[in-house]
Amino acid sequence: MPKRIGEREEELFVSLHDLVFADVEYLEKYIYLHPDGRPYTRAWISRQTRALEQEGYIKSFPVAKASAKGNDRLVYTLDTKGVQEVKEILGEADWDTRWTVRTPTYVFHSLRMSHIQAAFASRKDDIFSFKEFFAERRAFRNYGEVSKDSKGRERKSSTTVIRPDGAFTLVREVEGRKVPVLFFVELERSRQRIEVTLNKVRRYNEYVRKGAYQHDAVFGDDVKIVRILFVSSNENERDQLMENAKKADHRELVKIGGALLFATYEDVLADPYGTIWKAAHSSDPDRFYSLYQRIE
Repeated sequence: MPKRIGEREEELFVSLHDLVFADVEYLEKYIYLHPDGRPYTRAWISRQTRALEQEGYIKSFPVAKASAKGNDRLVYTLDTKGVQEVKEILGEADWDTRWTVRTPTYVFHSLRMSHIQAAFASRKDDIFSFKEFFAERRAFRNYGEVSKDSKGRERKSSTTVIRPDGAFTLVREVEGRKVPVLFFVELERSRQRIEVTLNKVRRYNEYVRKGAYQHDAVFGDDVKIVRILFVSSNENERDQLMENAKKADHRELVKIGGALLFATYEDVLADPYGTIWKAAHSSDPDRFYSLYQRIE
């Protein structure tokens, strides 16, 4: 193991703190890279992770294969010393070891979200720069009114909650001023019922209508545009999800230049900033847009 914890290891610990789980593909794409962007070999990464595991910074476990054709996947998460390092790096650590005891389906869903984050964070774009990623715990918001219970404790309704799988901000510089755009990510499962989709869209629309995205301590106080990214496993699921979402009121999102955008998981990994997104309120349902294009 390296004699000291380096920048790559710090990035690894913070990523595991935010995402809970990561696999070697994530480490190749986002953590262990040469200055020219080439990944280190898997053998080299394996030696590094084994050393970190032996020292108690991280731990690994196999997750049962997701299909008959797949292989068991080795998954990494934080161990005790890694949590302590995160406290030193961030000033605090929001961590519960119970989060690491999950079903294989949940773990694979989390790994897919980690690869979406890596795709956006590791690619370059001509217009926007990647600013910050917010994992599920930080992206969770309750936009409801504060009330007090019989004991004087502040409460918010559980019906005024948005719980995306993640979020991120992109920044564009306009006349010397940085303008951020907030994106919420919904990594959809194949059998999501229409009422679940409608409820999600309704809550995002209310979140925007109430202006809850403005002056947010987590996302910053300069956000003017909010867009929701729905990511599906294949094109048929993407198109059906978009048709379902159209049935929900999302006019408040449209008013601020926001949108409901839909793409496949493979397209997002291959070209996240590309023209791969369909839009719920586009006049042409077959037209594709980039993340921040005006919807027509």
